[in-house]
Amino acid sequence: MRKIPRRFGVLGITAALVVAAGCGLTNRESSYEMPSTAVAESLNLPNATDAGEDVGIAASLPIYWLENTDTGVFLYREYIEDTRHQEPIGDAIWTLLSSDPMKPKRYTHLKPTDEIGVSINNANVITLDLPAKVFSANLDQGLSERAIQQLVFTATAAAASAGLVVGELPATVRILVDGQANATVFDGFRLKDVYERDAAFIAPIWIIDPQFNKTLADGSIKINGRTTQFDIGTFYSLQRKDADGKLTVMTAQKQVNPGQINADGSFTLTTDLRAGSYRLTFWGVETESDHLVGKVTSDFRVE
Repeated sequence: MRKIPRRFGVLGITAALVVAAGCGLTNRESSYEMPSTAVAESLNLPNATDAGEDVGIAASLPIYWLENTDTGVFLYREYIEDTRHQEPIGDAIWTLLSSDPMKPKRYTHLKPTDEIGVSINNANVITLDLPAKVFSANLDQGLSERAIQQLVFTATAAAASAGLVVGELPATVRILVDGQANATVFDGFRLKDVYERDAAFIAPIWIIDPQFNKTLADGSIKINGRTTQFDIGTFYSLQRKDADGKLTVMTAQKQVNPGQINADGSFTLTTDLRAGSYRLTFWGVETESDHLVGKVTSDFRVE
């Protein structure tokens, strides 16, 4: 096994129990089913691609949350400040379990705990050992799969961004419950031996930056995103928000130039903005569909 350092480097090792300080959420509901309004299958939604994580974002942790949309329940990544500074994978999992997402309506059904066991071996297999209470919500098959993928994406993202993944093998995750493999969780969902990241659960479009509620310096603003390949294309709009909340359209609908979208779906746009509040919206357009597929928004300030 390899030791997991605070943030950078890959050393050698033992599994460590990560004990977190702070209080967790106590008001999460206990029984859920996939929403009947999700219509992803009927929209023939294109498959998302896994764009991976940037290495070396020392002050932030990549956390994956669920969000219900009219096209499905998907994973959305946020970078959240690391307040614990113990070790990257355990910090990220604790943040997922015990903190709030930056954007409203994002969530997890996983329950808080201060007991998080983490190890990683030379084949990039991350082992998470969590108590049964983390999985005590009653979930159907669809939400169970997504909750497990929250753990998988968050753990592998934290390992990648901290430089812990070595060689060419992708990081995978083994989940133990009170030290036991293949446990039954969420009132009937049996865990597999090892999990890979499943791109089918990734949101069709992410706004990577600016993140929700972020404040930027005025002038040239970089917009970073990641999109699925839609039949007709990926579009965006930009609105200015007045003090009373009224929105004024600055860019009504503009397509992201396909030539600006990289093979992994990532893209960067630039625009000049003066001080104020703004709302940025992205969506995809599919043939013979009136839906704004994968619509995602981010409200931010410029000062």
